[in-house]
Amino acid sequence: MIRAALLALAVFGIAAPVQAQDEPETHTGSRLREKPEPMKTNPKSGDDTKTRIVAKRFGDCVFDRRKKQAIQLLSVSDYWSIDYSKLGDAEYLLNNMILMEQCLGIADRGAGGVGMTISNTAIRGALVEAAYLNAYKDEDAPITLAADAPEFLENRYIVPGRTHDDALAAASFSDCVVYQAPAKAHAVLHTKPGTKDEKAAVMAIVPAVGKCIPSGKEMRLNLASIRAFLADGLWARAYYGKPSEVSGGSE
Repeated sequence: MIRAALLALAVFGIAAPVQAQDEPETHTGSRLREKPEPMKTNPKSGDDTKTRIVAKRFGDCVFDRRKKQAIQLLSVSDYWSIDYSKLGDAEYLLNNMILMEQCLGIADRGAGGVGMTISNTAIRGALVEAAYLNAYKDEDAPITLAADAPEFLENRYIVPGRTHDDALAAASFSDCVVYQAPAKAHAVLHTKPGTKDEKAAVMAIVPAVGKCIPSGKEMRLNLASIRAFLADGLWARAYYGKPSEVSGGSE
């Protein structure tokens, strides 16, 4: 109850740590922390909701125009970083300044003009949600897990190097939450950022989030970070896992 209450505070915009209770240790890596925000807006805008809406529209725009390259990028990256040595054709996606500027312009105009710069890891974050929703467009038809689906996807690609431990911990956390509540995770991504529906969907998945925080660890979560973890977990489950008609989670 304490953990859920603390998370609820964070979800509604109050900075609060989320601390795990004593539960069996899961495959979580050595550390779990929120990724630094790699997306920046004009400081004068002062509106995080608009920033998130622009990011979502940007991801949709790029994915719609370069699906194959987007999937290639996602397959050689993780929550924290991109393996540039394995990008292949996806390198042209990141270097396509005309496409990036077009999609930023389209997304920005649709949100009232907040002004934005975006890093490669932020591009990856925007694409991962777009990729999952492209595969699971129907709000009422969420991904389901095979009866023997593992909690952690061992075949996930984790970029070697200095961010490996952070990425492994993030992957383990997102895999766990999606395993526990795939339909509720799906429901979150089918809401518009910054809306009451999003808050309600995130609150519904709070118990699953709480189960997946390693014993003795703390996390600081908000709507944006929870959504980012869920998008990563759902896309990975769709790409690396074995979806079926039988749920393997605890919903």
